[in-house]
Amino acid sequence: MEDRNCELLFEYLRSILYDSEVKTLEIDSLDEPFRKLGMGLQYLETAVKEMKQCSAALSKGDLSSFKPARENFLCENLKNIHANLNHLTWQAKQVAKGDYSQTVSYLGEFSEAFNTMTEQLRERERSLKLIVEQEKKHAEMAESYSQLLMELIARSEEEILVISLDGQSLLYSNRRTEDEVRNWDVYKQWISQIEQKTQKNNRRKELYEWKWEAEDSDHRFYAITTGKMKWQGEWAYVNIVQEVTETRVKEEQLKAEAYQDMLTRIGNRFYLKEKAEEILKTGEPVSVCYCDLDHLKYINDTFGHQEGDAYIRFFVRIVNENIREEDVFARIGGDEFCILMRDCAGDDARKRLSDIQKQFVLREKKNYARSFSCGIVGVPRNHDKVDLDTLLAKSDIISIHAPLNEHTEGLMDKAAFAKMKKTCIFLNLGRGPIVVEQDLYEALENDEIAAAGLDVLCQEPMSETNPLRKIKDSKKLIITPHIAWASVEARNRLMQIIVGQIKDFFR
Repeated sequence: MEDRNCELLFEYLRSILYDSEVKTLEIDSLDEPFRKLGMGLQYLETAVKEMKQCSAALSKGDLSSFKPARENFLCENLKNIHANLNHLTWQAKQVAKGDYSQTVSYLGEFSEAFNTMTEQLRERERSLKLIVEQEKKHAEMAESYSQLLMELIARSEEEILVISLDGQSLLYSNRRTEDEVRNWDVYKQWISQIEQKTQKNNRRKELYEWKWEAEDSDHRFYAITTGKMKWQGEWAYVNIVQEVTETRVKEEQLKAEAYQDMLTRIGNRFYLKEKAEEILKTGEPVSVCYCDLDHLKYINDTFGHQEGDAYIRFFVRIVNENIREEDVFARIGGDEFCILMRDCAGDDARKRLSDIQKQFVLREKKNYARSFSCGIVGVPRNHDKVDLDTLLAKSDIISIHAPLNEHTEGLMDKAAFAKMKKTCIFLNLGRGPIVVEQDLYEALENDEIAAAGLDVLCQEPMSETNPLRKIKDSKKLIITPHIAWASVEARNRLMQIIVGQIKDFFR
């Protein structure tokens, strides 16, 4: 019998805790000792039911539909939450009415967020009030200054013309009457510009403007701002015209200076870039000759920078004597030069460069050797311009002859080697830091490229920690000690100078 009572009470308790619909318990079905426990469980059922109803209402934001009985001990915390939410709701309504003095201190982290929000709203209201006041003042100032503005326009050094929308009538001029426009050549250009813009924007009603320049028959230049706006109730074009002849001349002078190397008076890298782009657009063939003067540091250190400058200018003089007027010659670095030989085949370009080299080495001999390293790349007629990725992917031999700068440092890295053919031969005769040597080592070790030849390294002499030391196969890697510059002529001349200096020492 005792087991039956326990089983009934346990099932009832389980139903209260876990079932959505609680099974009823007949108290009379229980034996006397178990009836008080059954009544206690019935009280618990009521309390749990109220707790579930209350929590469900709170989860939906309903603060008025249900309130638990006062004696329900299970709902004490829910009652506190209900009271806090009621008060918070009232405070939120006060904030909505503009009372930003409300603060919350009873909801932990939410309190800080609420208080921050009210403070931000208070500051925003203050800012908006200030903006409204300022806008009001601005409107008053604009109205009071309207007459002054018209007077200033009338006296402006800039010419202001208002032209009808069809471009046929001069509606206003701050300087001339309709029959006395200062410059009819420019005026006709204005009309032409307006007609072009009108065809493009004939359906547009909003304000817009464009800036353009004009040149008259006397080669004076004008900067013009043209805008579409309402004039006396009708759409019209307003032109603000300013003569900029003097400014244009100065700009051309500055541009010329910016494109010129100050030491040699030939073009610089900016000039070269612009000219190269012009040539490439035409599709004509061109031979690109890169030249790197040898011994410049030695000459500067031994004979002084003045002699080093003379060394550079002498090279420039020899080149200028041997290139054509249509060729482009520029200094792109301290000892680095580039010649663009237009419509000049590779053999012809090599002959011209050989003549330059001979004259540079042999003419007006000094007590130091003169020589330069060079390379030639031919660009065929109607060539296809490709990006670096395509160049890396299609080339059988890649030879670097570039200067070191922010664009080339680390250019040849893991990603670049991964794009090359497995049969590709890689050469670096430019500057060591252009190549990430660890990435080159891995590319050679993993057979991503066939072989490499290096005349320059990131650190010279080669450091003990250089990863390229691990490669012992000379068919994979050849490293020369920065001697690509050393032509036969240069080395012979250098040895003659050394012998002469030794003889002078012992005399």
